[in-house]
Amino acid sequence: MNITAIAAFAVIAAVLAVMLRQYKPEYSIILSVAAGVLLLMFVVSAAAPIVDKINEIMDKSAAVSQYGGVLIKALGICLISQMACDACTDAGEVSLASKAELAGKIAMVLVALPLFDDILDVVIKLLG
Repeated sequence: MNITAIAAFAVIAAVLAVMLRQYKPEYSIILSVAAGVLLLMFVVSAAAPIVDKINEIMDKSAAVSQYGGVLIKALGICLISQMACDACTDAGEVSLASKAELAGKIAMVLVALPLFDDILDVVIKLLG
């Protein structure tokens, strides 16, 4: 991953968005969201070796596989909700940003519920 190219793209997109905001604020928001999506796509494609290593680790054990899947889903939820929150904040919609953040938190809890159930089963077995 070429961090210099990523940083340069992000800075150029930010400068263009600030300049565009003076004349056409609605286009500035579109530019910011589009640049964010492009950056995310580049980073996700560059993260393929990490995903391969995680899959290799998860294949070694069924328990790790189950919990690793939850971890990957939670990471995806975090990234998506943070990006939505940032886009709403950039657009000046702080209320929508907080709702997007809340939706991400609720989705994280829903994904993690099976883990809580497993932990409760272990505690009951240890106490009983």
